[in-house]
Amino acid sequence: MLQCRKCRKEIPQGTKYCSYCATPVIEETFICPSCGSENDLSAHGCSNCGFRFSAGKEETKVDANDIFDTSQMQGLQQEVADIFSLHFENRLKEEHHPNLHGTYIDRFFKSEFRTSADYRIKQLTEVIPGLMGEKKDVEKEKREILYAAFEELIDYFTVRFCADLNETFFPEAILKYAGLEKSQTNLGQMVLDYLDFENEDESVYLDFVAMPAKKLKNAADSYLFPKKGETLFFICDLSLLGTSKDGFAMTNECIYWKTPLERKQQVFYKKLKEVKREEDWITINGIFFSANKSLNLKLIRLLKKLMVLEL
Repeated sequence: MLQCRKCRKEIPQGTKYCSYCATPVIEETFICPSCGSENDLSAHGCSNCGFRFSAGKEETKVDANDIFDTSQMQGLQQEVADIFSLHFENRLKEEHHPNLHGTYIDRFFKSEFRTSADYRIKQLTEVIPGLMGEKKDVEKEKREILYAAFEELIDYFTVRFCADLNETFFPEAILKYAGLEKSQTNLGQMVLDYLDFENEDESVYLDFVAMPAKKLKNAADSYLFPKKGETLFFICDLSLLGTSKDGFAMTNECIYWKTPLERKQQVFYKKLKEVKREEDWITINGIFFSANKSLNLKLIRLLKKLMVLEL
């Protein structure tokens, strides 16, 4: 009999998942020297703390140089690869639980995505000089091009290769917006595709004529005050009693919200600077926001996409 490494209950030999807690069964393990967690012998890094392994022994904690071997690269290609590595790590830190970082990196090494990322880096190395032209701020322009490209590339990795690791479900529909400029995007549909309200339990209103007039007035009085010309996409009611006095809404220009016991807030997309995951909430330009865990994570992705469109 085997013993589950999580719940410690006995399970039959050859079982792939614990019948009590569904934890994957690892018959042969390697103990992480950093945190003491059990890991598959073939793992490149600890699934709990991200510590890197090499031939069954510790190597170093994950940093930018662990994603690609840049020793055979030179000049711009090496620079692009390093920027991708840093961007990949920042995405893990900003959007995924620390216990999952090592697992995502291990998936990167084992999946076909690593080849795709390598190809994209070589492609960007070739096209970037031509895209720069006679730009005054070449470094700023380069960073913006690479930021947009790597955001979309990592979205592809997250959706196609990590569905079983993600803490919420990211619909494949979000990938169809890759490479599109703002003028080519149906912004309202994109917002709804990213937030995927059909798979959420919150009350959401898309038809404001059918929405109860009292709730619409409550939202308007409490936090929703779009200026003339803004198109309202939805109102999500987050109030405990269903009054719509707390919640969030998005237009073609801005996100508006109010959470319980907090002041009303708004951030225009063109002024978005940073979206980060904290513990059970997120921050938008450093301002507290929380709907539910799933919507918080989807909103991070959506707002970062809007940041790319505003570049």
